[in-house]
Amino acid sequence: LFCQFNNVTINIEYNENDSDYNTKRNIIDRFDEQIKEYFLLNNFCQEFDFIEVDIKINLIIESINIISNNTGTTNQIISHLLISNNKDLYYFDKGVVFEYSKNKALTYNPYHLKGLETIFDYYAFLFIGYELDTWGYNLGNKYINRAYEISSELGYNSNWETRKKEAQNILDNTRLREARFHYYKYFDIINSEEYYKNPSAYNQQIIETIEQLYNNLFDIYETLGYDKNTLKFIDSVSDKIAYIFNELKMDNALQFLAEFDIENKKTYTQFLDE
Repeated sequence: LFCQFNNVTINIEYNENDSDYNTKRNIIDRFDEQIKEYFLLNNFCQEFDFIEVDIKINLIIESINIISNNTGTTNQIISHLLISNNKDLYYFDKGVVFEYSKNKALTYNPYHLKGLETIFDYYAFLFIGYELDTWGYNLGNKYINRAYEISSELGYNSNWETRKKEAQNILDNTRLREARFHYYKYFDIINSEEYYKNPSAYNQQIIETIEQLYNNLFDIYETLGYDKNTLKFIDSVSDKIAYIFNELKMDNALQFLAEFDIENKKTYTQFLDE
């Protein structure tokens, strides 16, 4: 069975101030393994078998309480969730509440919108869609839209409303999606066998690709200002993008990034000061 997530890191922390810490900690003894298996053993994207997405999850559990439900009793977990693709997507969800029974496997059913699995499905689709965008322009539409649809159907609380806005922001910011595509297209070119055989034949294509990347970023700044998702992307590739702009003698682009991406200003100005 093919899986889109090839590097899954799970860390679970539990509030040590809980008076019944040892007993309740035992409830989630294998929970990290179950979460890891959920991403490794389920196929979230059947059309494409070439993507490999990293995912890192830090689940901070504040409390575990026994509650009654339709089948008897279960554990209600109140937690915070930090989730990332180890690149340019990372989110912190506060007040994540879900039910969990010890050793009960997490079940993948994208049409059953309930529980912690649905939150994981939302981020799985979002991360897959964002990754597909790097392989083809807007190639990830279907999966980002799927994340948006899940959050729309569950938009009755603040967490799901926030997730809905995030998916909508990604869909709306077409310039960023295009910029990311051109960035990765550059590496597709220079890592190709044809490029190694005749690098000079690709000079013009490389210049046009990187100029389009710069134009996309500049347009975002002109229309959206200091857009957080754009800055996340730039931050994740700042060293490489600075090197590329310098190699192509695009001092105007380096100067622009020094003003736009203030956190990494030294990365860009080191080339301008040479």
